[in-house]
Amino acid sequence: MTGDTKPDLVALCAACAAELEDATGLADGAAAVYTREGVEFARVEGATLRVRLPVDIAEAALNTPDTKLDPDDRGWLMFSPSSDERHVIDRATAWFRLAWKHANDH
Repeated sequence: MTGDTKPDLVALCAACAAELEDATGLADGAAAVYTREGVEFARVEGATLRVRLPVDIAEAALNTPDTKLDPDDRGWLMFSPSSDERHVIDRATAWFRLAWKHANDH
C-alpha cells in the first residue's frame, strides 16, 4: 500500500464476503451489492463503499476522513477513501463486517 493510490474496494469487499457466512455479492450494473438473508448491507460503486450501520455507529464514523452519511438514510455510511494507506483498508474491512453483522437489525 503506497498511500498515494485509491484502494480496490471491489476486491476488498469480495474477499470479506467470501469469509462471512450468508454474505452474497451480486453485480447490479456498475455496482457490487452485498446482502445477508436478502437484506442489502453494503454496496460498492466506483471508489465508494456504502455500508448500512446502526445510526449511532454511522454517525461516529463521521469522525474519520472521507466519510459522509447518505442524506436520505442516516444509517448508510458512504466511504470514498482518497488513499490506500493501511488504516483505510482496516476501516473499510471493519465497517463491511459490522454492516454484515447488523444486516437484519433494521
